[in-house]
Amino acid sequence: MSARLFRFLVSGGSAAAVEYAAFVALHWLLGAAWLFASQSLSFFCGFVVSFLLNRGWVFQSSGAFSGELLKYGVVAAVNLVAGNLAIGLLVGPLQVNHYVAKLVVMVVIAAWNYLIFSKLVFRQRIDKNT
Repeated sequence: MSARLFRFLVSGGSAAAVEYAAFVALHWLLGAAWLFASQSLSFFCGFVVSFLLNRGWVFQSSGAFSGELLKYGVVAAVNLVAGNLAIGLLVGPLQVNHYVAKLVVMVVIAAWNYLIFSKLVFRQRIDKNT
């Protein structure tokens, strides 16, 4: 396993922990009627942690912060829409538990993010020694 993939898994796990903890707290406070609000707000919490760790530690980007944030935000917006649709399907017609549905959605989204982030979002530093 490459060092970058390992860092991606650690940072992703950290962001996922923040996102899931926020979801559990929001869902408990707001109730099931506010499922999409809990999903969306918790997703934003994970987004902040994920962007900062991916940019600074995983990909060690040297690109413009604002440009990368915009690209990351577009990917996140697509993920949020897909995640909300998926969680609605899982909890609604498929009657999956809210907490299990959230975990499933998070795993699926994480699976496609590594390639997108490494190829489309973060500019890699060039090692001047090679």
